[in-house]
Amino acid sequence: MPILGNGNEAPVPLSEAPLGSACRIVCLVAAGFSRRRLLDVGFVPGACVAPVRRSPAGDPTAYRVKGALIAVRAQEAKEIMVHILPPGLPAAGRVVWNDSRTPAVAPGPDFDAGLDPGSGTASLTEVSPVRFMHHPSLRVSCGVRKPRPGRSQGAPPPVCRTVALAGNPNTGKSTVFNALTGLGQHTGNWPGKTVVVAEGFYTHRGTTYRVVDLPGTYSLLATSPEEEVARDFICFGEADATAVVADATCLERNLNLVLQIMEIRPRVVVCLNLMDEARRKGISVDAKGLASELGVPVVPTAARARQGLAALMDAIADVASGQLPTRPLEVTYSPEIEALVGDIERPLAAIMGEIAPGISLRWLALRLIDDDRGLIEAINERVSKKRAQDTRSRRAARPVAARSGIPA
Repeated sequence: MPILGNGNEAPVPLSEAPLGSACRIVCLVAAGFSRRRLLDVGFVPGACVAPVRRSPAGDPTAYRVKGALIAVRAQEAKEIMVHILPPGLPAAGRVVWNDSRTPAVAPGPDFDAGLDPGSGTASLTEVSPVRFMHHPSLRVSCGVRKPRPGRSQGAPPPVCRTVALAGNPNTGKSTVFNALTGLGQHTGNWPGKTVVVAEGFYTHRGTTYRVVDLPGTYSLLATSPEEEVARDFICFGEADATAVVADATCLERNLNLVLQIMEIRPRVVVCLNLMDEARRKGISVDAKGLASELGVPVVPTAARARQGLAALMDAIADVASGQLPTRPLEVTYSPEIEALVGDIERPLAAIMGEIAPGISLRWLALRLIDDDRGLIEAINERVSKKRAQDTRSRRAARPVAARSGIPA
């Protein structure tokens, strides 16, 4: 059992931290994809993290980090080096236990999202395993909304525009989806996957919108079928706009996915949800300033109270139609990487023009440089399907050409 100290002792692996303790991350010894994955879900140096509970089998362990519960295997936790903080440091976000043995959190900068202001402590929100980090060894399925009894299952209205709805788990994305689409919903399996995806419809300004509610994900570095569905639809689904739901009480975590999606598709609207919770916790967000920094519309909403939905639909309509041009923030890399991106973009243009029109070739080039095997397989699969489709079309055209006397 590690000795609790003042945070100045030699760091220990997170896997050795006892339940109920509070830790501060010192560094990650993980490398490559594993390191990127851990950073994406919030295990960044300087962040507070607390082991909350372990599965009955002893592995994985659920950790609270940056306002969310994340399930991590012991092997990965060994690669996160932390200082275990002493019980007398309330500012560190120390986890305590109340009389009913319900985990609670003492006030701290990284744990305020789980607090009721003025209460000193607050019970942790119970999070279903479907909200944990999707890890290939966990085999966790995405939460799915089943059609309610009596819900209309008739033929959907004719579709004019398609909107992808993306976001981290626990951002109120389902509430936004239900508020927008009402009774016009249906669910079905994604082609070739066991993942169930919900679709809905709404009409605004005389135009019908099809909303595809993508599985919740922390990043687009797909490691599970659910995350692959989210990534592939954003990349290849040819949506007219992508609405990314972000939690206003925990923007640091949510903006990571926003920036990743903005790199792929320029037509993005940020739905800054849970504004009522942010106000209750004394958090103020400058939506106009954030929109100016990101280069895309940012719409504050409180979907449970149906606040801001009209403005959200207006923004989606303007972006999807092209009436409101977006200029997403672009990250500039070192001259060496930028040169590689330029070399890769040119041949990619010929390949992707037909299978994914409108996708950012720059983002694809960066993913290829990063050796994203999952994305490479997805591109190859679509190239093969396109070639097979072209071959069938040519074969079908030959009899017609022969009958008409035109050389095939």
